[in-house]
Amino acid sequence: MSQIAPALTQNKGILSMTWRYSLAGNRDLRIDFMRGIALVMMVVAHTEVMSIFNIFTWERFGLTTGAEGFVILSGFMLGMLNRARLQKAVLLTISWGLYLRAWKIYRVNIIIIVSFLLLGYLPFIDVFEVTHFTDRFSGTSWSLYPVTPQIKETWFNIILYLQIGPHQTQILGLYIFLLLLSPLFLGMLQRGHVYWLLGLSLLVYGCWQRWPVRVTPSEFEFAFPLLAWQFIFVLGMASGWYKEELISFARTSPGKVVVVALVISALVLGFVAQNHTNPFMPPALLMHVIPPAEFNAFYHTWAAKNGLGPIRVLNDICLMVTVYLLLTWCWQPLYRLAGWFLIPLGQRSLYTFILHVYVVLAVSQFVTFDLWRQDWMVNTLVHATALGVLWLLAKYNVAARWIPN
Repeated sequence: MSQIAPALTQNKGILSMTWRYSLAGNRDLRIDFMRGIALVMMVVAHTEVMSIFNIFTWERFGLTTGAEGFVILSGFMLGMLNRARLQKAVLLTISWGLYLRAWKIYRVNIIIIVSFLLLGYLPFIDVFEVTHFTDRFSGTSWSLYPVTPQIKETWFNIILYLQIGPHQTQILGLYIFLLLLSPLFLGMLQRGHVYWLLGLSLLVYGCWQRWPVRVTPSEFEFAFPLLAWQFIFVLGMASGWYKEELISFARTSPGKVVVVALVISALVLGFVAQNHTNPFMPPALLMHVIPPAEFNAFYHTWAAKNGLGPIRVLNDICLMVTVYLLLTWCWQPLYRLAGWFLIPLGQRSLYTFILHVYVVLAVSQFVTFDLWRQDWMVNTLVHATALGVLWLLAKYNVAARWIPN
């Protein structure tokens, strides 16, 4: 018996090592995997039918959405990549590149807005789902484009200031402004002022929670207020900048305590999320430990989606760390299960996100968006088809010459 125990321990160690992430190179495929997850969550949310995909993506593992993952991981990549670039180039050069990228995405956003405006004049194309926002619970819809004739100067202004456009791509407006602010963030990180950066970002976030104001006239401010969402972007950028230091800290005794605390917090908040009052989710899939009234009060006060409540921010951090740790320890089976699909989407995340609104439009020509109708097989096929089309486009770089990534 004494000989069997060491043998079992050794076998477990070998299994752990064979499962672990051990790929060499500058690109961290775990981040691409996570970006792929965020994209799938957003595509499923924007293709508004109720399927098996919703069961796993609609705030099921915590009070978090794909949009937060998209913003955090975008900041993470900018911090990680530009730390290396600033070893070889000056901040002014890096800043100019970021401004050019913001300008390119701005032009793409204008094209998206105008393209749906023009498509609306074609009698055989129904653009309702991309030109309106619908509250699926009440059925009330709001037009995101003018419903009355406008003079050309008005059209010029509302397009120029991104005051109209599909709600599915509003986050691009937020990303443009975050790119414009990124040189300031990178400059502070380069000078070692990370605590000043995080402190000021937290102060701005806290002030917005107390006195919510819009600082731009753009449409995205309703769903993604800049002063609130900049906080998780800065957190992501600082984490990407200090990635190696954070990983080294996680291997120390105090670091392990912090990691365990974050994982436990993610599990606790995951349990809380199972008590969601989502009316579209089958009741049998939800727990009812927390009374609905208490959950709703907690959710809208501390975990608000658009306003990015503090518990939601905490959940974002804890869940990101937990998923990254899980991918580190169980990379091989998870890669074989879903990595082949998620990584191409994650590596071309901006490209995929831009194209997804046109896929949503295409789906809406054949399927009526309705979250109350739980035709599980058909709706799951709809989501799988939409995701499959985007995967093929990303895999083979269709029109990649004109679409930024």
